[in-house]
Amino acid sequence: MTKKTTDKGLGRRHQAAVDYLKQKHRDGSPCDWCGKPMYLDPTKNPDYDWSAPGRRGNGVLQGDHSVVSRSESLRRGEPVLPPDRLLHAECNRQRGAGLNDHLAAVNRSSVKPLLPVSESPARAMPWPWAD
Repeated sequence: MTKKTTDKGLGRRHQAAVDYLKQKHRDGSPCDWCGKPMYLDPTKNPDYDWSAPGRRGNGVLQGDHSVVSRSESLRRGEPVLPPDRLLHAECNRQRGAGLNDHLAAVNRSSVKPLLPVSESPARAMPWPWAD
C-alpha cells in the first residue's frame, strides 16, 4: 500500500511552510548542508542535472526539518513540525533523517583542515607513537 503525502508528514501544512520559506528566500544564500548558493530557479542550483531536465525534484529547493526530523517525529508518534529551512534537493537527500549531520561541515569549503596539507602525516589518522 502506497502512503499518501499527508501520511508521510508532507501534506498541505508542510507544503505551505515550504512555500513560505521560498517567499522569504534570498537567491544566492548558502545552503546549510553544502555551503553552495541556493536559487529558486532550479537550473541555477548545483544539483540540477542537465541530462534529466524532466526528473521530479531536479535542482529544486526542499523544506528540511533541522530541529526534529520528520521521520523521528513519525517514529515517536508526535506531530510533524513544519520545515524550518531550505536545502538543495540533493543535500536534503544526503542528510536523510539527520543521521548524517556530522558530515555537513566536511562538505563546506570554508572548513579548514586541522593541519595544513604540507604538514599532514601520510597516514589515514594520527597514531600516538612516532615512526
